[in-house]
Amino acid sequence: MSWLARFWQQPCKPYRNFQIAFTLITLNFFLPAISYAVAPEIAAAEFQRINQILGGALYNFPEASSRVWRYLGAANVMTLALMCFLMQWDLRKYRVLLFPLFFLKSYNATLFLFGYIAAPQYPAFLAVALFDYATSFAFWFFSTRAHRAIQSFDDVQLVPQPAPSNATSLSSK
Repeated sequence: MSWLARFWQQPCKPYRNFQIAFTLITLNFFLPAISYAVAPEIAAAEFQRINQILGGALYNFPEASSRVWRYLGAANVMTLALMCFLMQWDLRKYRVLLFPLFFLKSYNATLFLFGYIAAPQYPAFLAVALFDYATSFAFWFFSTRAHRAIQSFDDVQLVPQPAPSNATSLSSK
């Protein structure tokens, strides 16, 4: 049986769903983080387009010109991607990353919500806040359900299997 068939038919459906959700979320961080660092005008234009679709005023702040905030944002978003990847690699070992992952994304959502409250002419701030709150909920929902479910399964039953115990680790057992 192929790997994909074993993945879809595995006995631990919450783990499968976690892997799907976290693959999408990881890519949702990884690809933009690269874009923020090397082509910030793409993200700035997308934000402006979303704001216009939502009926907002022209957002003419030169966000893409700020290397300090752009690099800081790119590094933070790439760190989110790394934490998601590590949780996918071995949820048992790296579940502890859920807390900083959830905090960083929820805090970001709250800042965007405050940005919208301070400047309601930019509804894209509210859209980002809602998306980030939904992402934070997804972190918690999928990883918590999967972690609880995998307690009754051996690693060999999980597809993909968690990292082998002799793999390079960032933590000690």
